[in-house]
Amino acid sequence: MNLRFEEETKRERRIQLLKESIRFLAAVILVILIAWLIVRFALKKVSVIGSAMENTLYNGEDVIVNKTSYLLFSPGRGAVVAFYPEQKEGEEMPLDDSSIIIRRIVGLPGETVQIKEGRIYIDGERIEEDYDFPDMLSTGRANNKIKLGEEEYFVLSDNRADMDDSRNTSFTKVKKENLIGKVILKLNPIALIGGPDAEETGQQEKAAGQPK
Repeated sequence: MNLRFEEETKRERRIQLLKESIRFLAAVILVILIAWLIVRFALKKVSVIGSAMENTLYNGEDVIVNKTSYLLFSPGRGAVVAFYPEQKEGEEMPLDDSSIIIRRIVGLPGETVQIKEGRIYIDGERIEEDYDFPDMLSTGRANNKIKLGEEEYFVLSDNRADMDDSRNTSFTKVKKENLIGKVILKLNPIALIGGPDAEETGQQEKAAGQPK
């Protein structure tokens, strides 16, 4: 009688252990699947090309772009974004990873942007940026007021001496349809995207003879 009871108890324990193992394995598989889906469809690794985003991002540096950032919401001022260049009429340029551009958003849809005395003016009012950028010596086409369309953004390089941005007539404004997503991380070392290194920016200003 006791033997049967003990055998039955052991059998129930084995069944319970097997069920818990199956549940644990299913949970692990689900986590792996979700992680794979996130990496595959929500995140994208991009390499920075050029020096336009120094001293925030450097040439060859790898960053992570969140492709879902702007599915429901629009980019805000100061966001660092990745996007494809505008395809000009009659131009057939392949849009691959080597063509991705990274810049910082300054002007939002519907706003009027102008650069005066090295600083940014939005709708006639000077704005204070979140980071300490040097004055812009070259205003380009932003010397005059630029009116942005309903889905157009005005972007600037963090290296404000580099005019490979919306100040350049060949670069133009960035359309929302060309946005890939928000740049959220740099990988080596891993860090959130912020602004330029203040110390290095100050050294560059001194070297260029600009006031701090």
